[in-house]
Amino acid sequence: MLRKLLLLVLCIAAALAVWHLSAIPSSDPEYKVESPTIPDTITIGWVGDMVPSDDIGYNITALNNNVSDALEQPDLMIGNLEGTFAHEDRKTKCVYISSQCHAFRGDSSFADTLKAAGFDFVSLINNHSYDYGTDGLKDTEAELDRVGLVYIAPDKPTASITIKGTKIGIMGLSSTEPTETISDYAYIAATVEALKKENDIVVVIFHGGAEGATKTKVTGATEYMGTENRGNVQAVAHTAINAGADLVLGAGPHVLRKTELFNNKPIAYSLGNFVGGKGRLSTTGVLALSGIFTTTFEQKVPTDTSFTSVILSKDGIPSLDPTDQAKTLLDSLSK
Repeated sequence: MLRKLLLLVLCIAAALAVWHLSAIPSSDPEYKVESPTIPDTITIGWVGDMVPSDDIGYNITALNNNVSDALEQPDLMIGNLEGTFAHEDRKTKCVYISSQCHAFRGDSSFADTLKAAGFDFVSLINNHSYDYGTDGLKDTEAELDRVGLVYIAPDKPTASITIKGTKIGIMGLSSTEPTETISDYAYIAATVEALKKENDIVVVIFHGGAEGATKTKVTGATEYMGTENRGNVQAVAHTAINAGADLVLGAGPHVLRKTELFNNKPIAYSLGNFVGGKGRLSTTGVLALSGIFTTTFEQKVPTDTSFTSVILSKDGIPSLDPTDQAKTLLDSLSK
């Protein structure tokens, strides 16, 4: 009987000791109360129109030093390549257009500069992709393939790229024949929905809206460049997001336009010019104001955006702008 009583006392004492030890907070992180983990993040950067030059020296220095550090920061850096690397024997579209025709062809060294500066992806879906016909477009694609830049083009309107294990689907829209898709809302919705099934994040890039220094406003109506229907870019962006797009990026007006959130998804309607092709793009006044727009995704959801001000020189070389003129303009447009 005494032995049983002694055993009972020892058991109770041991239990109390275990309870006391378990009540002391452990310093080992494995045993701490679970706290929210920092989610994996992906950043996507975007810049406006870039035109190459025939001048190899210009092409090589266009993005070096001045903005290359900023371009290397996003996980996925995208730009609008508004020009070609067409071979010299290709016929220009200006043979068939009598007035106000601009055909952009540059040395292929600019493809190397884009890659070295931090670009991962470019869009060729714009009104200059066929400046030197189908052959000129193929020449351009071959140079991008050579340097390892992924792209979308009129003959390749969608593409996917995997960043940090996340699959990102990208589609392009334009008002220019033969890829006149910017006003085809059924096509926009169907293509976004199809991309969403195969990708974690969907980005839509459009080339649309009226051009020029006076065209900073997003009108909410159909816009024109001469007689060309450049689309209702607000309706385009909203249609894409309603169909499942996570980010919409615009180009074409050659001037900054507003950014906005629609259903908590970011839209940048235009970032203006970014590389001027040694005078091929006008960079006077507001046409010199540009920037780098970055969207941060956490667990595949856009959570934050940022903007870095850039200013272009007379011949179209971009530099970071410590006076933040572009940010001031963007804030005023986005109110």
